[in-house]
Amino acid sequence: MLDVKAVSLSFRGVRALAAVDLQVAKGELLGVIGPNGSGKSTLFNVISGIYRPDSGSLVFDGKSLIGVAPAQIVRDGLVRTFQNKRLFVNLTVHENVMVAALKAEPGSALGDVLGLRRSREALESAESRARECLRIVGLTALADVLTKDLPYGAQNRLEIARALVLDPSLLLLDEPAAGLNPSERTEVVQLIRKIHERGITIALVEHDMRIVTGLCSRIAVLDHGEKIADGPAKEVIDDPKVLEAYFGAELSAAEEANP
Repeated sequence: MLDVKAVSLSFRGVRALAAVDLQVAKGELLGVIGPNGSGKSTLFNVISGIYRPDSGSLVFDGKSLIGVAPAQIVRDGLVRTFQNKRLFVNLTVHENVMVAALKAEPGSALGDVLGLRRSREALESAESRARECLRIVGLTALADVLTKDLPYGAQNRLEIARALVLDPSLLLLDEPAAGLNPSERTEVVQLIRKIHERGITIALVEHDMRIVTGLCSRIAVLDHGEKIADGPAKEVIDDPKVLEAYFGAELSAAEEANP
């Protein structure tokens, strides 16, 4: 479904990504991990069209993503969430999802004002999809609450609802459990599993190793902008290069000496 090959990117001479390869198969739930500053979110920014790579190729469902506007990438079915949530805090929960839902519907501002049939049907479709996505993430009861008054964990789920209403075939989740308490993390894990069971392919950036290993059968690891491991979760988390990236050379050597 997604094929990233030899993607490199630098900012003012500072290397952010170095010839990164990453493939995501249809139906997969892939984990992307790495220490702080390893390039995980930068990679998602490149894939979603926010950054243009210096070199390499990105192909999604047979189409190149190089130079494609982020809005078109979303329309093609590749949707992402952000670690720093992009919510409208002075709108209600329902209105936040409706903003996203209406972007995927035909119609125009003039048609909305005049009440044209096409605009009415688009509004009805958006309303239906927004309600369904709020139900999926467990926010139906909070639909009329202002977003700024939501608990942090509910804001995370709202961010996911806004992505779901865009009907993704591939969903990129950027640290969906960041800042959550243990019970909220459990809720997010259950939600991600539910979304995946609905047939949506997922690539997940997350720091909590227990979440990643509990959800993902395959894990890719970045360190200083390079991919240093990619494979079955159990093999990857025991890889000496991964242990060194996270914990330093001394602990990695100790792990090898005392498996």
